[in-house]
Amino acid sequence: MNVLEIRNLSVEFNQDGLATTAVRDVSFSIGAGETVAVVGESGSGKSVTALATVDLLPESALVRGSVQYQGEELLGAPETTLQRIRGNDISFIFQEPMTSLNPLHTIEKQLGESLGVHQGLRGIPLQDRIVELLTKVGIPDPVMRLKSYPHQLSGGQRQRVMIAMALANEPDLLIADEPTTALDVTITSANT
Repeated sequence: MNVLEIRNLSVEFNQDGLATTAVRDVSFSIGAGETVAVVGESGSGKSVTALATVDLLPESALVRGSVQYQGEELLGAPETTLQRIRGNDISFIFQEPMTSLNPLHTIEKQLGESLGVHQGLRGIPLQDRIVELLTKVGIPDPVMRLKSYPHQLSGGQRQRVMIAMALANEPDLLIADEPTTALDVTITSANT
């Protein structure tokens, strides 16, 4: 069975009585351990396709087709189902970390929130796991960075925090929307 199965996915945005098609009849599947890249020009619907998988699009979006995660239909699924799957079974690395990270909360609080909800971690085990994740993604002095706010980190460090957040719950599926956009030039050129 595929981890993710997308069939005839179409997304249309309605604004002021005008309909704009962003995605038309997209179909693909992702098996366990498989890497799939969706490639296209800017504005071709790559991000919209990714966000549609777990209903992260605005209310103005009309989504048709089928999105199944391990055989379970996600389009039209109850919010409780989507909340269980988002961030736990399917994680996202968003394109712009500054808009995805909360400027009012420390890195420790933001990473800790998901780990507390999905894994029940608290206290020292929680802090140890956060430090482990920050170390894995290459944040220098991770213990010192726990009390940092997003604006106190470089763009590359913020992107690394987003990657750590996405990996925190060891998801079955990781969806990355241009994950190297904010990383340092030396890192991005090595990954392209």
